[in-house]
Amino acid sequence: MSEELISKKELLEKLQISYGQLYRWKRKKLIPEEWFIKKSVSTGQETFFPKDEIIARINKILELKDDISLDDLANQFSYKVGNVTLKRSYLLKNNIVSASILERFESVIKNKNELYEESKLFALFVYERLINLGFFNLEEINEITTSLLKNYSKLSNENMIIIIRRKLGICYYYVISSEPEILIDESSIEIARFKIRDILEKIRELQLVI
Repeated sequence: MSEELISKKELLEKLQISYGQLYRWKRKKLIPEEWFIKKSVSTGQETFFPKDEIIARINKILELKDDISLDDLANQFSYKVGNVTLKRSYLLKNNIVSASILERFESVIKNKNELYEESKLFALFVYERLINLGFFNLEEINEITTSLLKNYSKLSNENMIIIIRRKLGICYYYVISSEPEILIDESSIEIARFKIRDILEKIRELQLVI
């Protein structure tokens, strides 16, 4: 599953923004350098972007830029490990996750603490996503969740991608630092993949409203 890209020209037209705005946001570190992907085309070189991520990011910038300075926005987008803690009661009161998901997650990690730091929020959202996909049994979900929670400090790179595959009925998973994968086991079937960035973005959105 390769990532869908959008050209710079298409992006500017779709979101009705200027070249100057785009590169100002880049200079202000509102848009990561690695999202500017140079590719050879028939007319020379063209800049492309990961489509879903760049559109979501620019829409968020346009939504908030009149209320928050660009420097403050940059701080919020440059996610730092360990800087978010939410109360369990807040997660339930604001329907961040359902009570049943939260209780099942807590039974998996064997912890029912009122405070949810970033690593637990990350694991919780992974757990919720795996449950909702409906492709995995509980043992597989529990193993993946606890493994990611245990190794969370190694997953702070937003460009990492978690890939889950199945071979001969056995589920296995791994993390790559960026696309595309260099070697793929063609005898296995990819069941799911999700970007660290997407889950961090969900935590980041909570950070903006608390």
